Amino acid sequence: MSRPDKVNSGLSWIPSSLAWTIAPDIFCVDVPVNDTDVVEFISTGSREITVCGSNVTPFVVACIGKETLRGQLAAAVWSKSKLKPIGVSMRGGNQVVAYCHGAFLLPAENTLCILVGRKRPVAPVAWISSSMKAEVDGLLLDHRSRVAVFEDSIQRKKQENEAFRKRFQSDQNVGNLGDCTIAVEELFQRPLLTVEPMIHALPRAVKFSGSASGDVEKLARLAIAAITSSGWAPSRDGSYAGILASSNDRWTHCLVSWAPHTGLPSYPELRWAVQKRLPNALRKPRLEQFSKPKFAAGTQSADVSAQVEGFDQDPTEIKEALEDLQIDETDEKNRVAHVRNDLKGHGFEAIAWFQPYHVWNEETWGAYFDGRKLDDLALSFLDDFKSQKVRAPHSLAALLAFGLTYAHEMFHARVEAALSWMEINAQQPRHLRYNERVYQSLRETPDWLEEALANWSAWNWFKSSGVQSLLVRMSLNEEALARIVAASLDLSPPGYREWRLGHHADAWRALANQLSTGNPKIPKAGFVLPLETTLTGPFPYDFLPSDVPMRLVGGGAIADRLQSYPATFNVPPRRELERALKHFRHNLDASGGKGGHQKWTGPDQRAFILPTRDPVSRQVFKTFLHHVGIDKATYVRQVRPNL
Repeated sequence: MSRPDKVNSGLSWIPSSLAWTIAPDIFCVDVPVNDTDVVEFISTGSREITVCGSNVTPFVVACIGKETLRGQLAAAVWSKSKLKPIGVSMRGGNQVVAYCHGAFLLPAENTLCILVGRKRPVAPVAWISSSMKAEVDGLLLDHRSRVAVFEDSIQRKKQENEAFRKRFQSDQNVGNLGDCTIAVEELFQRPLLTVEPMIHALPRAVKFSGSASGDVEKLARLAIAAITSSGWAPSRDGSYAGILASSNDRWTHCLVSWAPHTGLPSYPELRWAVQKRLPNALRKPRLEQFSKPKFAAGTQSADVSAQVEGFDQDPTEIKEALEDLQIDETDEKNRVAHVRNDLKGHGFEAIAWFQPYHVWNEETWGAYFDGRKLDDLALSFLDDFKSQKVRAPHSLAALLAFGLTYAHEMFHARVEAALSWMEINAQQPRHLRYNERVYQSLRETPDWLEEALANWSAWNWFKSSGVQSLLVRMSLNEEALARIVAASLDLSPPGYREWRLGHHADAWRALANQLSTGNPKIPKAGFVLPLETTLTGPFPYDFLPSDVPMRLVGGGAIADRLQSYPATFNVPPRRELERALKHFRHNLDASGGKGGHQKWTGPDQRAFILPTRDPVSRQVFKTFLHHVGIDKATYVRQVRPNL
């Protein structure tokens, strides 16, 4: 029976994004999944090989097995492009160490590709996830325990057989049968260890040969063809990690790895299906800059914004990021007065705004947060704390300011997702029609349902179990805080302030009908189509908060903290990643990289291919971290402050 991720779905609608790293000191070894040396090699990270004389090497390899890990490593010590030490005369009896750099399951699902190098990996788990490493370590520990029990049993049986032989010394044949039985048991019943119990934890990959000339576009075409022919489902977001393991000057082994996505279609694929199948559903041309709606400041270049990670309803990560935060209280009274006036006139749009992909392009769509205004909103909450006699820290005010605003903007993102699903089903545009006929026509009226329910979503976030349990742990007055939050939602223009409509199911049904029909008028009761699950779920597609880009514009205590905490930091701008490569002593190679890519070569001749897209994708950033041998926390806390 085929595995769940083994489907003939071809490539998804998402344009493939490949992040390449070049490792000239690594080679590939293909071994069967039942190879008994693989688990220990991955777990320990290395294997010591005793060199046999060259005149007997073919015989040794033949005995060991040319398809086994042990046999191929024994042969690799004689290859200059593999394990043979540079400038060293090889002799029988020498010791050579092979290091494990990664392990992948190939499409046949009975073969593993092991990445091997003569040098220790820069990052101990560069291409081996921590969860996979933990599972491998557990298998090895359990295996060694079973082997110890087995050997104790064999030793005990040998002793019993020897005692039996001594009792009947007159008969020389006594004990021979026992010796044979024990020998057979020791040979055929010894516990074996393979990766088969943890096949599910192995990353999937395809392997192909390509030119080492640096033509990234050609490599990408070969990679896409290999991905398509693998039979595995594509990645969830179209991102793939490519490893170029050079074996000589002309050709290189190419490995492309990803996590096949199964189940419901992902929201990224839904978005791209709309863009490719229904181009007339998008604004022409889509906007390339971001701008704060209804403000005179106009537009700014997207280069000044930084991305942070998306969140679910659980406030734990946000709370940890904002722990012990102190908001600058300079000119507090004026700032509080201004932000409250802004909220009264513009609602949460004064703090943040959402730019739909139907109108903005791939580089500029998403949720935007004004860093300064987030701080001002937190100051407003601090002022409310004082008036309500709630003794709460700045970090809670910051959590409320960001969490409420974020929940509001994410509702707008879910509305666009619902419209995208309707467009794919109807094969007709929906979003632009709804925006013009409903959203804009009802602006700042009590019937502005999208903003009312967006504010309800903010309230719902506050009332979620995660936030409420946090308040209990902090021993705070929950009723007083609820009054403060409700008052902040009430301090809004018409539409926003009708947020309590979220209590009523007919409000959700009415908005879903507006999305479907593009008609702002709500039919009489009994004639409204039952479409509310379009907004309330369960959704027929896989929607994650991280699917929506989230950007911070300008500085502020909250914004700065979110960008400096590993769990909330997302990806750096491309220019920053260039500085990071220079920090790790990489130089831009003018001879490498073509089209929209740059080749950066490090002091050890390993190279990283950097796309010119800004900001970089998550896969590119993840591959960069693997390439330089650090994790995101190290980058955020130690590298980024020094760039």
